[in-house]
Amino acid sequence: MSNGSIAETTRSVLIVDDEPNMRKTLADILHDEGYEVSTAASGEEAVEMCSGEGYDIVLLDVRMPGIDGVEAFRQIRRHQENVRVIMMSAYSVDELKEAALDEGAIAFLSKPLDVERVVKLIGEVKDTAILVVESEEPTASTLHAALKQQGYRVTVTKRPHDALELAEQIRFDLIFIDAELPAMSGLELYLAIKKITPSAVAIMITGMEEEFEAIAREAVRRTAYTLVKKPLDLDYVLGLLERLTGRRASGDLRKPPPAD
Repeated sequence: MSNGSIAETTRSVLIVDDEPNMRKTLADILHDEGYEVSTAASGEEAVEMCSGEGYDIVLLDVRMPGIDGVEAFRQIRRHQENVRVIMMSAYSVDELKEAALDEGAIAFLSKPLDVERVVKLIGEVKDTAILVVESEEPTASTLHAALKQQGYRVTVTKRPHDALELAEQIRFDLIFIDAELPAMSGLELYLAIKKITPSAVAIMITGMEEEFEAIAREAVRRTAYTLVKKPLDLDYVLGLLERLTGRRASGDLRKPPPAD
């Protein structure tokens, strides 16, 4: 692990687990990584702490005496809407996992925990490489600025040919693709990039024109993750990326409901 290397922007972590050894071990590891660490032994204690203190990350066990982790998560979010919550469980709880991820937990990890993975996940959003392929300058600039402000590594291009060259040289985790591009459609570019980088997750961008919305929807039908419409709702887009990062870490890439 790289001591303190990911703690530059995320300083405070709350660990919530009813097992004392688990709390101490995780706290020691994250403290060594440079984080300010607090602990709680129950969901009720965590909710109370979050009502009076702001945390950047909450590591939250699912099965605890009293309220379970999912209910604690819901109550914590009432006090801190933007807190990043990572759920943990030693049990197979698919329904709770689905509920937690749908409600905004960034990941759901199984115990025994892979500690290196936990440390990486806490700062993973900063390590996500994003390629934006967008032909309209205002949309490209707005999206680029919003993503950079959140700490993502972002590359922007207008031309499909340049996007393909970049995909051959750099592994991008997420790719935004405008449905309306010069020389080839967004669908054609998506299919070409998937041949180069099958693991890349694509989000299609479309305007109001029916022709290009149909192209974007066909890409989604072909396994692109989802589509977003112009003018972009940046709060929605950033929330979508946060949830998507957690779903990837949790091995759960269920697509969101179809866009209207």
